[in-house]
Amino acid sequence: MLDVLAEQGFHPRIIRLDQDDRLPDPSQFSLAVTLGRGPLADGGETGRSTAELDWLRKADRAGTAVLGVGSGAQALAVALGGAVERATKPRHAWVWMSSSAPGWIAAGPWLAWRDDVIRLPTQAKVLARDPVGPQVFGAGRHLGIQFHPQVTPPILGKWVTRATGPTLDAQWILEVTSREFAAASAAARRLLSTYLHSLVRASGRDPIDHEDHSND
Repeated sequence: MLDVLAEQGFHPRIIRLDQDDRLPDPSQFSLAVTLGRGPLADGGETGRSTAELDWLRKADRAGTAVLGVGSGAQALAVALGGAVERATKPRHAWVWMSSSAPGWIAAGPWLAWRDDVIRLPTQAKVLARDPVGPQVFGAGRHLGIQFHPQVTPPILGKWVTRATGPTLDAQWILEVTSREFAAASAAARRLLSTYLHSLVRASGRDPIDHEDHSND
């Protein structure tokens, strides 16, 4: 993800809340990228996430675009008035979906690694979904991506090692990863590059830094 940001002229500044970094004033930035800090329980605001959600709301009011990925997409949805609910069936697999913009958001394969479903805020528009629920949504200049376009084989290998549960077919996931990663990587680059380019073009200004307040 950092290489795509650099190609579009964004200069990253990394914020690690798991290392007690302080969140800066969101009005200083044109774009914030958040990977979140894990799922939100039953759509509520846990003590750990309250500061993050407040910061996202301030970013929205300040006109700062937010790109939420994975848990970051969940946090963005909740911050804008949506919710997160437990899925009836966990999704720890490569998935395909229906897309309203297939030239921008490919049908797949995408790596889903979630036990939750996003319930979108009223102002959000579904851009891609699978049978379980929304996978990509837009809300003004914000974009939420429930799956993980940033994943690489080494990252996924660590997730599989840490994961537990009878629904996880680790061997299948790793086999599909070796077969599909090149296509998924190209689709991820197109998705992210198109979104970032649209922000730069709409602003008419050189991009500023981005924020990554995540430990995903």
